[in-house]
Amino acid sequence: MHFKEQKQFYFAFFVIALGGLLFYLTKPYLPSKMFVEHNSSAPIVVDSLMIKAMKDLDLVTDTITDTKDSNQIIKPITKPINSINPLSSLPSLETVKNTSYQNLINTADFDFNLEHPTDSSSIVTIPKTMTLKSYTGIQHLTRFFEKLYELDQSKEGKVRIAYYGDSMIDGDLIVQDFRSALQSHFGGRGVGFVPIESESARTRYSIKHYTQGNWRQENFMKGRADSIPYGINGGVFFPADSTARVTYLASGIKNAYRLNSPRLFYGTGNENAFLKVTEEKDSSATFIALNGSLSMNSTTISTNNLRKIELDFSNAQNTPIYGVDFSNHTGIAVDGFSNRGNSGLPLSLLDISQMQRFDKNFSYDLIILQFGANVLAIKSKNYNWYKSRMTKVVTHLKQAFPEADILILGTADKGTKFQGAVKTDSSVVKLLRSQQDYALKTESSFISLFHLMGGVNSMPIWTDQKLANNDYTHFSPQGSRKIGRMIYGELMDGYSAFAKARTQQIALQQKTDSATIKTVHDSIPNLRKP
Repeated sequence: MHFKEQKQFYFAFFVIALGGLLFYLTKPYLPSKMFVEHNSSAPIVVDSLMIKAMKDLDLVTDTITDTKDSNQIIKPITKPINSINPLSSLPSLETVKNTSYQNLINTADFDFNLEHPTDSSSIVTIPKTMTLKSYTGIQHLTRFFEKLYELDQSKEGKVRIAYYGDSMIDGDLIVQDFRSALQSHFGGRGVGFVPIESESARTRYSIKHYTQGNWRQENFMKGRADSIPYGINGGVFFPADSTARVTYLASGIKNAYRLNSPRLFYGTGNENAFLKVTEEKDSSATFIALNGSLSMNSTTISTNNLRKIELDFSNAQNTPIYGVDFSNHTGIAVDGFSNRGNSGLPLSLLDISQMQRFDKNFSYDLIILQFGANVLAIKSKNYNWYKSRMTKVVTHLKQAFPEADILILGTADKGTKFQGAVKTDSSVVKLLRSQQDYALKTESSFISLFHLMGGVNSMPIWTDQKLANNDYTHFSPQGSRKIGRMIYGELMDGYSAFAKARTQQIALQQKTDSATIKTVHDSIPNLRKP
């Protein structure tokens, strides 16, 4: 190579290297929209039942027809309403007939090219929450509200919630703020049920836990259980030998500064299995036999509220270990059960008899389902196939937890890049409609996260405001805190209406009783007259 050519080569190399360096240094400051296409190509991990549904969907693709949205009223719902239910009517002592009409979310109601206004600094402001004008099913939270009301009035008793979800609540995000808000209002301490191990155990803020030694895990994300039923969170853990240990550490979130009254849940034990419990930094330890003969057993491992606890399992090979409950005896307990890639379909693999055993201990009052982010990964003309499957899932859960109401959270907004701009994909609204539809069919209540966020094209704004990640799908910790508080606020709006009507109803009942007593007393002299 001649000197001139060498000079040109080195100059070109220098320019390319300089360009690469400048790109690397300035990338954090470039608009995140420039990189969304890379994010969307990331591999998606979903549960085994979702994979089967995708295969089934491929087989029937040609027969799928688009369901056109319309404002047509689905059907009138006419049924007698017990006047004891404050949400059904104003305070009344008579049985009345209530006729209501339900419709569903309609894609034609939204302008997908909507541009949100800017403030004086030309920054697009976060849109206000949209009112959901179609089906909410608030009347199907009556039992839950009744328990809240009793707790609110007496300051005694316990209300328990199971909150199932996908990666949107990974690491207890959203749930921890929802739980903390409820506990601040109604009382209660602790983070609830925590499994032995989880995908986000080390990054979870509300509690830290980690395992040592040899463990084996089975999980409903991979399919049906072989012989041992899954636990309440969809998993079960087995010590492989006597090195198995798990350590829990309290964290710094409000109302969860301690590990409250820890209680272990496990399956059928054996005569030689025992648990060594070490509290805080004590050199001494207590030993508990794990010889329960039932398919689900529980044992209190400490009556103290701790900062740290270590559990060592000895001779407990093949003993199913489910997890530890950290909650005190009164107030609110919320158990957060997250699985990355979960579509919600694996909940159908929870054994009903085993769940009823857990329910006998926990007495669930509300089951919350937050799914959809993984379902949106599948492009579909409609989501009737998902609605059909989730209808069965909810019916299954109603059998497992017969005393609990069901709350379905409709999907959040998700941004997708269209011609250089990030906008809401119409699939979001189609999925939202299907979720609202199976809420209606199963007589469950429904809250739309999409509406709470502000509707169409809200996710890009949440991302720009650091409330969501650059994948335009997941909330950031700040955004999770905000959406958790919004869910709490929406739920409390319904509860406040219930509590007000209930208080009026009780006052009316007492007034009527007093009038009746007075009438009876007044009539006594007349009865004595000859």
